[in-house]
Amino acid sequence: MSVSVVLSLGFLMIITAGTTSLYVDKENPYKGGALPVKNFTLSESKDDVPRHDIVYYPARRGLYAVLLFTGGFDGAIRAEMGYTDLLSRVSAHGFVVMGVDMRSDSGTSTDGLTADRDSTRTQNPPASPAHTFLQQQDWARKHLNAYLSNQTTGVSVDWENTGVFCHSAGCSITLETILLNRTNVKSTAFLEPFSFALSGGSSVDFRLPALMYGTQFCEDFPYCCVKGMDWNYIYDHWSCPKTLLATKNQGHCDILDHTMWEICHTTHFCKTGNVDNWVEYHTFIQGFVSAFFISTLQGVNDWKYLTNVSDIPIGVMNATNDTNC
Repeated sequence: MSVSVVLSLGFLMIITAGTTSLYVDKENPYKGGALPVKNFTLSESKDDVPRHDIVYYPARRGLYAVLLFTGGFDGAIRAEMGYTDLLSRVSAHGFVVMGVDMRSDSGTSTDGLTADRDSTRTQNPPASPAHTFLQQQDWARKHLNAYLSNQTTGVSVDWENTGVFCHSAGCSITLETILLNRTNVKSTAFLEPFSFALSGGSSVDFRLPALMYGTQFCEDFPYCCVKGMDWNYIYDHWSCPKTLLATKNQGHCDILDHTMWEICHTTHFCKTGNVDNWVEYHTFIQGFVSAFFISTLQGVNDWKYLTNVSDIPIGVMNATNDTNC
């Protein structure tokens, strides 16, 4: 074999070894993701992260899109207390999912990685939760891949494919963040949202793919969602492309992990659905959220699992979309 052939093969091997394609889930999202998932936590005290987090990631070598999530009560419901089932199952479809707890925490991380880095935080709180969330994004872009590599060799995030999603009043933070700076976000999902951010008739006049989701009981007494500030209103004031779905016989707390659901159900804090279909509902909601981000971040560009009612494995109350921009 000639020297030129050897050099050419060596060059090809280097190029191939250094190229990693973004993971794409091509299966039915309502059947669950195929990837094994692990998690670790990040703390303000040990990791100098702006807010405490739990990170779910596919425990298999690959390049993945990334999602940042904010829970209810303006982020006060911690991801590891209320949303572990949802976030871990979305991650299994090929996403690194960071659940951001928008309240201070002094716990310790479980990642085992120690590193010296300059602190970007001060003793004074930031001007707004939206600014804090942007700080969180900046921290993650600088440091998250190092933490992931420390957990499982070869796992990394593609920051060109970043999405944000939220539940309840946590969506107020997400929406305000997008209005403040949408530069690093490619798509967003609002799950049973509550927000004043678009009150007064203001609208989103830029193009950012968005999902708005609601449930039948959410607007019932004790009004855990408020008409005029929830999914319908955000949809009406959002630009194309966008999709909206509301499901029958479900309530605001049904998205939560079962223990938190029980608390909500027994205290009647929000009107809930039937406990007998909790598993069925969670299978649906993980698939619905995943389908949206598979379409907008993984490049599948097929919204059929979002817009074709026959493909949605749960009772639909209302469905509409505007994707022909």
